[in-house]
Formats: sequence, structure tokens, C-alpha cells
Amino acid sequence: MEDWYPRPGGGEGRLRPQRYRTIRRWTTRLVVVGAFLGFVVGVTYFVTWSLDWYHERSTTTTTEVAHGPAVTVTVDPGMTATEIGRLLEEKKVIGSSAAFVDLVKKRGSENDLRPGIYQFYEEQPLLEVVDMLERGEGSPSFKIMIPEGLAVSQIGELLKDDGSIDGAEYVELCAKPEKFVVPEIGGTTPKITTLEGLLFPSTYYLLKGDGATELIGAQLKGFREKTASLPWEDAEELGMTPYEVVIVASLIEKEASVAEERAKIAAVIYNRIKADMTLGIDATVRYAVDKWTGDLTAEDLATDSPYNTRLVKGLPPTPISNPGIAALEAALEPADVDYLYYVLSDTEGHHFFTASYEEFLKAKENQPDQ
Repeated sequence: MEDWYPRPGGGEGRLRPQRYRTIRRWTTRLVVVGAFLGFVVGVTYFVTWSLDWYHERSTTTTTEVAHGPAVTVTVDPGMTATEIGRLLEEKKVIGSSAAFVDLVKKRGSENDLRPGIYQFYEEQPLLEVVDMLERGEGSPSFKIMIPEGLAVSQIGELLKDDGSIDGAEYVELCAKPEKFVVPEIGGTTPKITTLEGLLFPSTYYLLKGDGATELIGAQLKGFREKTASLPWEDAEELGMTPYEVVIVASLIEKEASVAEERAKIAAVIYNRIKADMTLGIDATVRYAVDKWTGDLTAEDLATDSPYNTRLVKGLPPTPISNPGIAALEAALEPADVDYLYYVLSDTEGHHFFTASYEEFLKAKENQPDQ
């Protein structure tokens, strides 16, 4: 079959063979197929390049997020920005504590860094660390507040009421110091039968699932860290061992209600020991009979116990409470006074101090009801 096609420039056309139509059709098809294949090749290249780029970026990002080993850092209540910065630098979370302090000061958040248990990683970007501390993005934790001056049995009751930690287990473990690392006191580790006195009172943040063992460990660590800088060398001048100073501080915690009287009460304790007098501190009797509320009976006061300082001279064999820094400082640096007696003088906790037994008896007659 043939068909006509016009001549270029006009004129009479002539017949075109069928094969030319076929060649043109196949040529067109080849061009289309070639274009399509080129498009496919281009798309494939683009997709491959994009995936490689994305994979490279993803790998870099993952490496940054998981940079270095994980580090658990506990920020205690009351820590300053400088202390937090030093701790983070020691743990290798940040490279410079000075840069940390500068940044939080510029952001005006040096007093807004939240305590808690944090999961950082080594060489974490400084800005991320500060953001976490400002928002309090720590690990799941719960808070335990241990006031100053509580005995182990009282802490056990507090934990029982709180319900977060087994109070009975806490009391039981505190009678087994061999299960823990006993902190040094003034450079020496005392031989003890109870952890009483060494369980530093503070606010503690524990991880979910932690129990009595972890709380006791945190308190012992707190004692070690918070008391390391105290002038323990003064103990020898006072005629005491460092552990005996802790015992004195535990008595001060139970006797002093007013801060400025701590050093005076410490002086009375030391003066009475030097004078070979009994201390006559009822708090030691309360410890012996584990009776922290209500009046002491005549039977209580006659209890046959080394803790009954109405009957036994000298210090009790162990602390009777867990003292804070202020009481420990007072025990190490008592007031320079000759007082031998003190008696409650008002309902706000102030005491009248004297070296005269007659003045003491007179003041006792006017003692307000407790």
C-alpha cells in the first residue's frame, strides 16, 4: 500500500512507500522509550542520592544523640550553680564548669536549676544540659525529706507514713552497718554497731524501685560529702574522738530548738563531762525506751540502760539522732562559757543558762508548761 505526500516547496506529490511510515513510527517509539529510560535513570539516581544523604544525616544525628556513655547525676536541693557545674565537669558531662555558670547566669536561671536525678551522657552539648536542668527533665524519681535530728526509729515511722519505702526494713538495715560503706569521720572509720548519727538529714531523690538500701546509701554518702570539710581536728582538743563529737551533736539536735543556743548546749555537755557530772538529758532516756512523745514516767526515768544519762555518767554509747551540719559545727566549736545547767524559759524553745545550781532550781520553778 502506498500513499501520497507533498513535495517540499509545492508541486505535485508522489507516492510514499509503507516502509517509510513504519520507520518513522519505530523511530518515534525509540525516541519516546529513550526519553522514558533517561527519566527512569535520572529518578533512580536522584532517589539513590537522596537516600544516601538521608542515611548520612541520620547516622550523624544518631551519633550525636548517643554520644558517649550514659551518666547518672544527682542534683541535690540547695546546690549552687557553681557546685552543679563542678559536678557535671567531674562526671565529664560538660567540658567546663565556668562555661556552665556563665551560660546559666546569662539566662538568669542560676537559682532555677531543679534538683533531681538526671540521665546525661558524656560530652553532651552544654545548652541541652542547661535546658534539662531548667525544666527538671530528670529520670523518674521520688522525693524523701529527712528532717534534722530524727532517730532511726523516727525515720522508720516517717517512711511508713509516707509509704514509698519500707520503714521496718530501713530500721533493720540501720542496725547492720557491715552491709554498707561506713563513712570516715575526721580521717578514720569508726567501729560502730549502728548507723545512727551517720544518716545525713536532707532531701533525697531516688529512682522508682529504690528502697531502704538505696536511701541509706544516699544518706551515708551525704554525711561523707557534707562533713568532710568540718574541723574534725578540734575533737582532740575537746578530749573527744570524732565519733564522740557526732554523739554530742546528736544530743544537741534533740535539746536545741533555737539555733543560737546550740553552741551553749554543747558547752554545757562538755563542762558537765569535765566536772564528772551526769548529763541528765532526758532525750537519751527517750531513746532508750523509744518514746518520743508524751511525758516520761518515773519508770522511764529509772530505766537501766547505758543511754540513761540521768543515771550513767558520760556520753551514751552511740548517737541518739542524726545531726545536721549546724549541730556538728556546734559540737566541734562550743561556746566559751562555764554553764553547767539550762532550763526551758519560754514556749518558743529558749533556755536559761547558768553555772549556778541555785539559779537553775529557781529557773526550774518558773519553767513554762511544755
